[in-house]
Amino acid sequence: MRALVAFGRFEVGRLLSSWKFLVITIGFPVIFYMLFLGDRRAGEMIAGTVTWRVYLMVSMCSFGALVAALTAAGARLSGERSSGWARQLRVTPLPAWSYVVTKVIASMLVILPVIGLVEIVGIGFGGVHLGLETWLELTGLLWVTALPFAMLGVFIGFMVHAETAFPVVTGLMFVLGYFGGLFNPVASMPHALQVAAHSLPSFHHASLGLGLLDRQGFGIEDWLVLAGYTVALGLAIALRHRSEEAKGIA
Repeated sequence: MRALVAFGRFEVGRLLSSWKFLVITIGFPVIFYMLFLGDRRAGEMIAGTVTWRVYLMVSMCSFGALVAALTAAGARLSGERSSGWARQLRVTPLPAWSYVVTKVIASMLVILPVIGLVEIVGIGFGGVHLGLETWLELTGLLWVTALPFAMLGVFIGFMVHAETAFPVVTGLMFVLGYFGGLFNPVASMPHALQVAAHSLPSFHHASLGLGLLDRQGFGIEDWLVLAGYTVALGLAIALRHRSEEAKGIA
């Protein structure tokens, strides 16, 4: 157990010590929030439930969680597999599953402060005012339900080579962000894109946060889709990791 804790601390420390990782992870959602805040009147109601400034803050929290997860796990994991670092860990006393689990946990630990920082920007620049209890509920909800993003990052890390990891991760960030309605309300998109949005975890992740704030309740569809992605990605990661362990690749 001590070895696992030490390994986990090492992984998180490596992430936080990389200024490039921090700039990308924190910079993207904060910059986009500042840029898109002026696209509409801050007090304009979106779908008759929340204001634009609130909608955009929740969306950028989701986008920040997505960026953190894909960058922390996807790009770095593929690089470690290519460099042989993953193979070196196989000769340590750590159980085989610890590498994958630690990657997921490290991603989740990085996601939390990113969500918090976007919320702080929402308060300072967007003028978003919520009660302390609501802030805590929103932060906790967006953090816990970001697990599919962390799983997706690990899955991408196992599936792509180091040379293609960055473009794949970057492409996924913006595909899931745009088509998931994180930059523009889904209701304003063409019908075909609205249908596509409902199949993406990014849309349902933000929908849960907005559902908390507009007090209209949580949609069961949001929970089911996110749970389905988590289970499916977890099984895919387990199969891939087992296959590579058997071949002695990772």
